[in-house]
Amino acid sequence: MADHALMVPDTSDAIVEPSLVIGQEFPDVETCRRTLKDIAIALHFDLRIVKSDRSRFIAKCSKEGCPWRVHVAKCPGVPTFTIRTLQEGHTCEGVRNLHHHQASDQHGVAVSYMQAWRGKERSMAALHGTFEEGYRLLPAYCKQIRKTNPGSVASVFATRQENCFQRLFISYRASIYGFINACRPLLELDKADLKGKYLGTLLCAAAVDADDALFPLAIAIVDVENDENWMWFVSELRKLLGVNTENMPRLTILSERRRSIVDAVETYFPSAFHGFCLRYASENFRDTFKNTKLVNIFWNAVYALTAVEFESKIAEMVEISQDVIQWFQVFPPQLWAVAYFEGVRYGHFTLGVTELLYNWALECHELPIVQMMEHIRLQLTSWFNNRREMGIRWASILVPSAEKRISEGIADAHCYQVLRANEVEFEIVSTEGTTIVDIRSRVCSCRRWQLYGLPCAHAAAALISCGQNAHLFAEPCFTVASYRETYSQMINPIPDKSYWKELRVELQISRSQYTLPKLVRRLADRKRKFFVWRT
Repeated sequence: MADHALMVPDTSDAIVEPSLVIGQEFPDVETCRRTLKDIAIALHFDLRIVKSDRSRFIAKCSKEGCPWRVHVAKCPGVPTFTIRTLQEGHTCEGVRNLHHHQASDQHGVAVSYMQAWRGKERSMAALHGTFEEGYRLLPAYCKQIRKTNPGSVASVFATRQENCFQRLFISYRASIYGFINACRPLLELDKADLKGKYLGTLLCAAAVDADDALFPLAIAIVDVENDENWMWFVSELRKLLGVNTENMPRLTILSERRRSIVDAVETYFPSAFHGFCLRYASENFRDTFKNTKLVNIFWNAVYALTAVEFESKIAEMVEISQDVIQWFQVFPPQLWAVAYFEGVRYGHFTLGVTELLYNWALECHELPIVQMMEHIRLQLTSWFNNRREMGIRWASILVPSAEKRISEGIADAHCYQVLRANEVEFEIVSTEGTTIVDIRSRVCSCRRWQLYGLPCAHAAAALISCGQNAHLFAEPCFTVASYRETYSQMINPIPDKSYWKELRVELQISRSQYTLPKLVRRLADRKRKFFVWRT
């Protein structure tokens, strides 16, 4: 360990000998460090650490020629440390300034901002390791993920010319299995800027489970957000899903639709339906027109289920501002309006993954990259365990959120008149008008059943009239059985790095292959540029 000076103010002319004796014991090395630091601060001398590891702690007075020195060693078979040797007596005159790299204000020490920042950085490094060490550990860490969680994808890449860290991609087999076998075919893509020493950007692809909770599928850290890194991330997603995408329903992908994301999705998921996150589209609409009435009509248009309903709302907006037509050229309704979007959103209009990424970036910004990924893994493990236990307790056919929606539809169904046309078709008459339901095709002319995956009130009325259980006509992804399948696989623990047998070899390789990432200055945020839909 590098030398660290502990400096204290001089408030007296004499140096009082600290109360340390040979044979004195400490419960652990941290207590020993803290005790010696406090003694140095209280008695006004500068303590320099010579050696500190799991078996010994050696410190001396930093003044040249002063003989004061202490050697503390671990006692065999127990966690305690004891003072083995102690060279007493100071020949120096102590410290006479008020500045100090590690002591706090409670000791009467004036600490500058940079001193405090460096002190905090050293403390975090002592606790978690340095940022630089974290990048060097990545190859060994990825190998541990693949070893402890077979079938997982974990890979790290460096730039060819400068040999700097560029990309990290991780997806656990438990997440891959849950998405392919039980989740609805819906993926959210988004990013969050990291604010640690080396910046970088966190990318994520997340699905949604049967009960509408976010289900992270793949996580990446890249040196910078750009076209190339988004193209790489989406290509890794394609490889991860492999041939399974051919056996799945067509994917619906939601994002901000930045140009780089649109290009990547069109390249690797050309058959997917790629829609806007309505948060970004609506914010742009609001900022463009600055008219509350217009914004309210816009949201009514978003939720309109049929083209007729949608067009009536558009007409209302055009009466207020003709400029709406021009806005629709940049944000085509085919990419956000329920009435025209061809994919199935299952009622999801905004990106839940955005808040998740923001929280991860906030919680992990002071952690080295390996500890950051471990924080995320532990959170995923906790989610899997908690949701697995919750799913076991449910005795219903559908998950609670789906049960609630169908129950509301059944309650409304009692107000409808049902006319049976044939074995599978029904005419539902209400004060709102007449709708046609086909229970074999699971289609209602109001379009809610096919858009949300759950029988609407019209469908519930038709099913009840012929003695059917409406709960059995929901999409399979809403069943408790699918929910249990989603979380059926385990995310296995990863041992501490001290137990990695390959660590020494991996570190030698990583030192030659991966240098530190560049210190990057992030440009000021620019106004988002959206990609115009290609016809």
